[in-house]
Amino acid sequence: MRAFFLLLAICISSASFTQVTNTLDLMPIPKSMSIQEGRFNMTSTFTVAVKADPTDSICFLAVNRMFQTLNRRTGLFFHQEIITTQDNSDTASLIIRVKLKTKMEIGMDESYRIQVSKNKITLEAVTTIGALRGMQTIIQLLSNDESGFYMPLVNIEDAPKFAWRGLMIDVCRHFIPIDVLKRNLDAMAAVKMNVLHLHLSDDQGFRVESKVFPKLQSKGSNGDYYTQIQIRDLISYAGNLGIIIVPEFDVPGHSTSWFAGYPELATKPGPYKPGSPYKIDRSEPVSPMKLMQTIQSTPFPVFNPTKESVYKFLDAFIGEMTSLFPAPYFHIGADENNGVAWKQDSAIVAFMRKNNIANTHDLQAYFVDRVQKLVTKHGKKMIGWDELFSKNLSKEVLVQVWSPMSAPTLVQQIASQGNPVILSKGFYLDQFMPAYVHYNLEMPSEEILGGEAAQWTEIADAENIETRIWPCAAAIAEKFWSSKTVTDPMDLYRRLFITSDRLSESGLLHISNYDRMVLRFSAGYSYEDTKKLIDVLTPVKGYKRMFGFITLPVSATYQSAPLIRAADIAWVDARAKWEFRKKVTEYLQTKSKSSEWAIREQLKKWASSYDELKPLFESSALAKEIMQHSKNLSALSTACLQAMDNFNSDTKPTEQWLKDQQALLESAKGSYGEVELAVLPELSALILQQLNPLPASYPLF
Repeated sequence: MRAFFLLLAICISSASFTQVTNTLDLMPIPKSMSIQEGRFNMTSTFTVAVKADPTDSICFLAVNRMFQTLNRRTGLFFHQEIITTQDNSDTASLIIRVKLKTKMEIGMDESYRIQVSKNKITLEAVTTIGALRGMQTIIQLLSNDESGFYMPLVNIEDAPKFAWRGLMIDVCRHFIPIDVLKRNLDAMAAVKMNVLHLHLSDDQGFRVESKVFPKLQSKGSNGDYYTQIQIRDLISYAGNLGIIIVPEFDVPGHSTSWFAGYPELATKPGPYKPGSPYKIDRSEPVSPMKLMQTIQSTPFPVFNPTKESVYKFLDAFIGEMTSLFPAPYFHIGADENNGVAWKQDSAIVAFMRKNNIANTHDLQAYFVDRVQKLVTKHGKKMIGWDELFSKNLSKEVLVQVWSPMSAPTLVQQIASQGNPVILSKGFYLDQFMPAYVHYNLEMPSEEILGGEAAQWTEIADAENIETRIWPCAAAIAEKFWSSKTVTDPMDLYRRLFITSDRLSESGLLHISNYDRMVLRFSAGYSYEDTKKLIDVLTPVKGYKRMFGFITLPVSATYQSAPLIRAADIAWVDARAKWEFRKKVTEYLQTKSKSSEWAIREQLKKWASSYDELKPLFESSALAKEIMQHSKNLSALSTACLQAMDNFNSDTKPTEQWLKDQQALLESAKGSYGEVELAVLPELSALILQQLNPLPASYPLF
């Protein structure tokens, strides 16, 4: 695998980067690393000693997790069984020294040092959390060859670039069970992320048990919510990994689920039930423009900001939830409130006139200010999406910038006012961008606290969410941790797929769930042939997939409808695409016989795939959606074989043949079933004998 992406650099468009000489297989790349000749050989006598506070349970739990991971991966059956406070010998193979017993806090010292010599490994950290980050690096340093398992001789000094390195998961549009969240926490820890932001309330569901206001979950969740016992367990689990959990309860908009049980909080009387806050007329085609007009003009359910009873309710609710979630942050959302319902309410309009509130944006600022005082009263710092930003916003409020339409200067404006900034713009995983697009984004390192990847779940559920988040989130995690000089997409993809395999081996289900979904999609026909096709498809980019989903028949968009189409299964960054691109790159550059043979073998399989899948297309409506892609893949693969034959025989293709193939290539650019043919650029390169760079970015609409 290490040699597999040596030529990948030319695969990315307009990539300006500094080549890293040797990053081993580490992700994220450490701040400083020097490698020497030689190796530390792993044997069954490998032992670990810990010099730390004997009451530091987080540290000792992590040490034993690391130890057993190394034991499983080497198969050496280490003689030492468990590491305890008694294991502090200076003669151990690995010595871990931790100065301060700590729990995770934003802005704390997460640095560590590792030295690997021929006879000993040392890990030193100021804090427990720094030691946890270093242990993940030690796991990644484990290598093997024909001589056995070893660690390279290396000196590492490491610390994160940003204090806040998060992943937001929406558990409202589709409920995400606790076991899925725990697997994501394990994966986050592996790549040194430190914040799990849970979007816990929205129009479609209220997802946490409230004992003070039990109708929030009984009326607002459709039965899917976390008990407080489950939340405490999840928080403890995350804490042992060096991760804090930040809750988000969205107000004043995105709030239908609140009103299902407590309609008196809303601007309009109701009744309410969880679900989409707007309806779309599907009797004729729905364009993105028409959808945006609907969103801007619909009087969405929204809290009534003029009622004192609303603030009394929120005071009690915030008090309960801040006691449940120990992290010092409380996210109130405050996004996408169009103010239409407020404008239509005569009492609210009169309130605005009486209090010299000029518009609904200022009315939201009034609401936000009132809620911020409640959050502060309960000992937390408030976070909100960038719509809450205003000139009078308290400097204590953290602003999360997300809007793709926001001004490029918004981060500077917020930071100059003194508010901490969390950047999510450009890191939305539900936009189906390849990892390199996120990876090459410029981040204003002097002006932000950090960043968060974001996974919304309108079109992700418990089965496919891991394939949607990983391994792309690992590339974003590196963006948040490593130096801004680390921008080499060639080396990124080499390490990204290694990391993906490691995460799978550790228990993440992104690969196994993909295989299971493909097996179901094959409907009893050939799984191998079905996988061969879906492996080279990719969801359409940006919000085109979302718009396509919204405009499906109502029966296909209801929350409980299964996400089982090819667009719900296909990888965003399919390994098959990158492997094929590497072979095509090498072939066009060097005319390598080995790459030519590999390409021909692959093309032969694709050329026959349509005939092999005909029975599936005839019997399955889901498969029929992507039948044209199969036809195009077969036809283009046959054309590529002809082009390679012509090139080898110095036979110039006829003008008509080239014209026919270009027409085929043009027609193959279309999307069918909301997926595209991921290998189309590479097939085009074989026919036209020129590989063009991939786009630096893709349009959102």
